[in-house]
Amino acid sequence: MAIPKLSLAQRLAVNYYRARLNLIHVLSPRWAANEAIDLFTRPYANTGKWKQRSFSDAEGLKLLMPGHLLHGYRWKAAPDSEKRILLIHGFSGSVGSFYRYVHPLMRLGYDVYAYDAPAHGRSQGKRLSVLLYEQAISEIREAHGPFDGFVAHSLGGLSLMMNLHSRPADTNARVVLIAPATESKTAADHFFSFLQLPPSLRRAFENKIAERAGNPIEWYSISRVVQQVPTPILWVHDENDDTTPIRDVNPILAMQPPHVEFHITRGLGHSRIYKDNNVRRRIVRFFGVEAGAEQAEEMTD
Repeated sequence: MAIPKLSLAQRLAVNYYRARLNLIHVLSPRWAANEAIDLFTRPYANTGKWKQRSFSDAEGLKLLMPGHLLHGYRWKAAPDSEKRILLIHGFSGSVGSFYRYVHPLMRLGYDVYAYDAPAHGRSQGKRLSVLLYEQAISEIREAHGPFDGFVAHSLGGLSLMMNLHSRPADTNARVVLIAPATESKTAADHFFSFLQLPPSLRRAFENKIAERAGNPIEWYSISRVVQQVPTPILWVHDENDDTTPIRDVNPILAMQPPHVEFHITRGLGHSRIYKDNNVRRRIVRFFGVEAGAEQAEEMTD
């Protein structure tokens, strides 16, 4: 994923890792590939800032998956409510990223669930990959599903789509993708360009990913699976997103899949987009179709 504006300490760290990876690559391309994957999957932001926040209106949840203890929350719309939505944050995000969506969705009658991904927020771990996140989503769906809706940002969007492809949801479930990581290859492009790493290391990196995951990096692609995930999808993306660029979305826009509705913004970028009030209203309306668009609009306030 793209890396935000860096402090002096972070720039020094980048220079260190660039020099380290280039040196290791001279000694052993396979070793360097392992080190590059380790760095590629390491959250770069301080997601622990939400550790001390108390969601007093939520029930705390814990879920043990292989190798990780996940922490999450559940907000009950009513004692007898049956509809459920799962909020899925992006790389270096946390449950707090989508807190402002919770109460509008509850007013539509949905119980809202959200978990910190492995290596994020209060959940255990040090690294996060698409495979690991997809596994976590599968465990959450198994523990708390079936879900009637999903809202996912960035890497969470790609991981969700991979999971829905391998384990389909009810076709009545509704999915919101906010600036999803459409192509894994693009994330790797950003990573190698930012660190100015040589093409030979990139080849070793991709070979190692294919060896570990059983598929090439191009396989982890929303473009590849979107036609086989027939649930209604609202896709929100910004023209100026420099992390998950709109050029990756253009081929899907050209496909015009009948179950996908696009909401394209301008000037919100990758992280501001889900904080925007107009975007939030649009998403709540998407889930409020049964309540009526006018009522759903009122419920965003």
